[in-house]
Amino acid sequence: MGDMNFGSKLRKLREEKGLTQQQLAEKLGYVTNSYISDVESGRFIPSREKLRKIAKALRVSFKELNRLLMESKLEELGIKEPELLELFRDIPDLPEKDKKAIINAYLKIKAKRKKKS
Repeated sequence: MGDMNFGSKLRKLREEKGLTQQQLAEKLGYVTNSYISDVESGRFIPSREKLRKIAKALRVSFKELNRLLMESKLEELGIKEPELLELFRDIPDLPEKDKKAIINAYLKIKAKRKKKS
């Protein structure tokens, strides 16, 4: 899967918090650790609602966990440049005029590429 996927990042975070899969599962109201195991092995990605519960159980912000998820998705797409990762991270918080400026810059680049081909 190339770089660390979301499951690996979540496992690292859980271990940093000193929790076992079982302890995290119990905080989420599961009897066994199979759900956490499935998420950490990359079998599936938690829903936003589950992500919120996991963030609360790990005592990290939802925003931080969501950022890890987004970074994983971008890495899977082959985006590794720190500046691009930062751009995607910042986009939700940017003022509307900055978002429009980024879109316009992108459209100009796209138009230039089209002319060349």
